[in-house]
Amino acid sequence: MEADLSGFNIDAPRWDQRTFLGRVKHFLNITDPRTVFVSERELDWAKVMVEKSRMGVVPPGTQVEQLLYAKKLYDSAFHPDTGEKMNVIGRMSFQLPGGMIITGFMLQFYRTMPAVIFWQWVNQSFNALVNYTNRNAASPTSVRQMALSYFTATTTAVATAVGMNMLT
Repeated sequence: MEADLSGFNIDAPRWDQRTFLGRVKHFLNITDPRTVFVSERELDWAKVMVEKSRMGVVPPGTQVEQLLYAKKLYDSAFHPDTGEKMNVIGRMSFQLPGGMIITGFMLQFYRTMPAVIFWQWVNQSFNALVNYTNRNAASPTSVRQMALSYFTATTTAVATAVGMNMLT
């Protein structure tokens, strides 16, 4: 039996966004680290399915679960403003594995000043990449402004880590 998708709105929230639990479920859905390992082909399929669903042209035999999965992949991998595929390392779904790896190295290599400086720089560069990837693309940002923000963030993080390391 085929599902009736005539009233299905792919852009309607799956969970009630007026409740805390609904917002948490939405956040966990689109930041699911497993989506990092999805193939490019499957991401492209998800984009096509979401776009077709928005036009009201869903292929026959498509199930609601397939559309919800496509929307999950689309929301996790494509920028909401531009619709472009985001780089894997900058996606919110890569925050957990990427942050854990970097934190592990920061905890392991803290004894020498060069190691502290390097790993703080890596950590802040990762954070800057995630922030850049998930930025509001509707508001233009100059290269000078981005470079100044990056330099300020990395310098402050490194200076704070070095200062705290020297105090302890």
